[in-house]
Amino acid sequence: MTSLKENLMPKFATTFQPLIDQEGYLVNQKDLSCREVVGKSLTVLRTSKDHEKSKKDSNEILDVVLPEELSISTNSDGIQCLWISPDEFWLLHSQQQKADIWNKIESLPIEMSMVDNSAAYGVLEFFGKKANELLSRWMSYDLSGSLNSGKVVSTTFGQAPVIIFRTSEGKIMMMVRHSFSHYVAGLLKDSAKRV
Repeated sequence: MTSLKENLMPKFATTFQPLIDQEGYLVNQKDLSCREVVGKSLTVLRTSKDHEKSKKDSNEILDVVLPEELSISTNSDGIQCLWISPDEFWLLHSQQQKADIWNKIESLPIEMSMVDNSAAYGVLEFFGKKANELLSRWMSYDLSGSLNSGKVVSTTFGQAPVIIFRTSEGKIMMMVRHSFSHYVAGLLKDSAKRV
């Protein structure tokens, strides 16, 4: 007999799939590439108002260092922790790491909680010298002047809310709610022709 938890495991599907080419790119041209990152899971971690205690508990229990405001941290296993608000952090990790993270939920103090939000967002990765130019067409946030490596912001792309962060100088990541994926993909593909 299977457990209720096993029966309710979500099946992950991409909403970008019909829009990407055979190599997996949404946009692939000189000095500009955009592809979907697959195999990622998203855990929303809500912490207590006692930030110092939450930092200590997150580090000891989850092996995750809570980043400072508008920043990202990455642990030795590659789990990225994104600052979303003073008491909300998003853990972006592989699907293989998901079970290990969720096995630790019982060890969290009562004032902390986790929610699996994996099926809600797609992750896009941008490379190339023209990535800032492409994204700046639809974003009011100054990517080239303000989005340094290791920084994360919540903003809009056109009318779609997105989370955008820079993991290194040549790479920008954007998390898009699946309900906006076709809208965002349309803006990207159309605008890429003009950069």
